[in-house]
Amino acid sequence: MSLKAFHIVFVVASILLGLGVGAWGVIEFRAKGELGALIMGIIFLIMGIILMIYGRRMLKKTKHIGYLTVAGLFFTQQNAAACATCYGESDSPMAEGMNAGIFVLLIVVMGMLSGLGAFFIFLARRAKAAASSEKILKNPDLIGIKEIDLSKPSREPKQIF
Repeated sequence: MSLKAFHIVFVVASILLGLGVGAWGVIEFRAKGELGALIMGIIFLIMGIILMIYGRRMLKKTKHIGYLTVAGLFFTQQNAAACATCYGESDSPMAEGMNAGIFVLLIVVMGMLSGLGAFFIFLARRAKAAASSEKILKNPDLIGIKEIDLSKPSREPKQIF
């Protein structure tokens, strides 16, 4: 894929994404009145406009590269050929190495997902403990302690040394 075709495809996709997210942010602001959605919408609309300017300058700079190349990229049939590892023997050392790599990546992904799940379980338990301690602080009768009013001074004489 040529540099021009790469830029055309990805700049157009980025422009559409930026304008789409920007319009969504403005619509969310109009519907719910959230300022964060408006700021996000404006930022993405500006990004889309800047990308339009960039795309236009890039097309002017690469005008010597023909558009026929880009059109041919989209309209020609592209057959994918399997690599030697996938197309070759399934019991070869290269295929075994690829399977080991897939297994290692699977372990890494599962480890990350397990850690993320454990973190959320930790947060849920911590929130439950904080809620129960707050409940006890608001109503000490739950554990058999009488409530003390600290806003009034004590009537008992205080003995200092």
